[in-house]
Amino acid sequence: MGSYSSDEEALIALARQLTDAYGEARTRADQDYACDEIAAFLAMQRLEAPSEALLAILDLPLTTETYPLVDAAQSTLAGRGPAVVELLLQAVLGEVYDPDGPAPERAAETLDLMDRREAAQGLMEVLCGRGDDQLKGVAVDGLVALGAFAEPGLSGMLDDPLGGDWAQAALEQLRFVREHPGAASGDEATDEAGAVEGFVDDYGPPDEAADEGSDGEAAGETDAGDDVDADRDQGEEDGADAGSTEAEDSDDVEPARDSDAGAGARPGPAAAGGPADPDQDVVDGSYEEFLRRFEQESGGDATTS
Repeated sequence: MGSYSSDEEALIALARQLTDAYGEARTRADQDYACDEIAAFLAMQRLEAPSEALLAILDLPLTTETYPLVDAAQSTLAGRGPAVVELLLQAVLGEVYDPDGPAPERAAETLDLMDRREAAQGLMEVLCGRGDDQLKGVAVDGLVALGAFAEPGLSGMLDDPLGGDWAQAALEQLRFVREHPGAASGDEATDEAGAVEGFVDDYGPPDEAADEGSDGEAAGETDAGDDVDADRDQGEEDGADAGSTEAEDSDDVEPARDSDAGAGARPGPAAAGGPADPDQDVVDGSYEEFLRRFEQESGGDATTS
């Protein structure tokens, strides 16, 4: 155990040293050696190691070689439930490792891996703990995002001397969100908690009614768009046929004006169910004249193929 006061302290220090060794490695061989040592550490100590030691593994740069190691640490931490929520929140806020390093994002991902009810329990324990206002404010944001998973527990802790006021604030925000669907809650309180924006968003419960409504509108818009596209395609085909007819029969048929050709390329009032566009009639008449002359000259039926 050396100079460390406990086995847990020694394991935390070892995990940090191994993580630093990978980050400071100058050759691929050194990186491979560090990865092998971290893998051996996890194989022997993953279940018994303190959460702080596993959190150190989350500070590894994410590469093909380190991904399995980070994943193993995240899965183990997530399986420990409410007891590690406060530590993970601290890591998300950059209070454990460098806030510009990978650990905050990995910690947020680990929180997202947790069972929702266990995450809610852990966040409520944070409210009743000795953490600072910033940490508790982030916990409130997470509880509001968890919605129905958090509300029963919050209602039962209103008399807690440390967490009661925070629980009341969370319930008020939940009530506001329920009464104003789609409205952002706690904007003023979440400015300092930008590091957990992804964590809170991940826990946001879907608004099924809103989703169904938007799906219906999207379907209606798609159907309407398909109808317009079909009319537009038909108009473009008619316009193209008319253009080729006029080019071949230029001696007998007056060339269509620019406005006439344009009428065949857009879904005018006729495409929308209204009266026929006069310009479209001119194009149709030109096409019918072409068919008649073609039939006379070829002795066949121009409408069959």
